[in-house]
Amino acid sequence: MMFSCSLSSSASFYGQPLATTTTRLRRKRRSAYENKDMKGVVFAKKREEKDKNYPNLYTPQDGELAERKAARTMKRLFTYVSIRVVQAHLEGQGNDGGFAPQVTGYDGKVQCPDYNDLRNAMEGIDLGDGDSWVREFGKVNPAVTLRILEARKAYCEEFDYEMLESFVDDDIVKANTELMTEIMNRSFEKEEEEEEEEE
Repeated sequence: MMFSCSLSSSASFYGQPLATTTTRLRRKRRSAYENKDMKGVVFAKKREEKDKNYPNLYTPQDGELAERKAARTMKRLFTYVSIRVVQAHLEGQGNDGGFAPQVTGYDGKVQCPDYNDLRNAMEGIDLGDGDSWVREFGKVNPAVTLRILEARKAYCEEFDYEMLESFVDDDIVKANTELMTEIMNRSFEKEEEEEEEEE
């Protein structure tokens, strides 16, 4: 998986913190939630409700838990997001417009060595499992690589896993309903066609 990369003409600065306003608000909300000791209660309650309503499925492991495979996919996603976060910081996104002198000159040429290294890596190194990309880029630009790792850790901490669970549940229910309706309608149509042929 390669990246798409575009230059930005907005102002740039290196001192921008990783946490955005949204991130800080989310952390504040999560902190308040955890202080009330409600997070574990909610998860336990939801798990208890599921256990009551559904039998435990036999799930062939094929030598590895499905959750373990999902974790690897999530790590790959977090790596991708953290790379884009650092790219946005180098482009100066979130500032008040104007050229980003560290990134581009008035002639449009890249003037920032860090940004140039990152852009080349995004275009030339396959993302792989995430770690492989970081390892290769670390040989090119260790300083920016450390920023990416810091961003990945921060994003992992702020990621809303409850929202993810809710989205997955909603998507599965919606998709199952649509597919079951299609299958049933197709079955009814087939039965009607067979009855008409018999007549």
